[in-house]
Amino acid sequence: MGFFDWIRKPAAPDPIYSVMNEDHVQLYKILGELRQGAVKRGDDQLTRDHKLRATLEIMQRLIAETKAHFTREEALMVCSGYPEIRDHKRDHLMLLRSIEVYYAKIATGTVPITEEVAQYLKGWLTTHIRHADRLLERFLFSAHKNRDAQDQMALGTGDMEKFVAMVAAGKPARPGAPVKR
Repeated sequence: MGFFDWIRKPAAPDPIYSVMNEDHVQLYKILGELRQGAVKRGDDQLTRDHKLRATLEIMQRLIAETKAHFTREEALMVCSGYPEIRDHKRDHLMLLRSIEVYYAKIATGTVPITEEVAQYLKGWLTTHIRHADRLLERFLFSAHKNRDAQDQMALGTGDMEKFVAMVAAGKPARPGAPVKR
């Protein structure tokens, strides 16, 4: 299985999933860069120093993108009244801490730059996406399946802010929830 082979490609476009998936794809691209950097060989000190700097820069981007993604995803959970938000946020915190711990260990030289680090993070993220994010996805589809055509068009743009604003403006967040006026 290739590094990106897990990504689900839905038969028909589903706007809510595509909003979440855009961030996931970006995170996997950064993890791919991390993996590619880890497999580069070189025995001289200059090559090792360059590899370390490049790896730390990639990991800084991974941390920043992960934080931004979690902020956006958690906004969806809050606005939609997702009942499993506490556990989901705990998973987010655990993944972010794992990345930060690896960053610190690589920066101090206590963990070498290896492909296994990237594979571990990829595995952790994949498991989270396939389980916790899939539950969130199902909840969002269920909660918002009866949106009118205008709402569907707004979701179709893949614009996270429009979706969050739409939910915050009072569209039913949960099945049977009253509409805010």
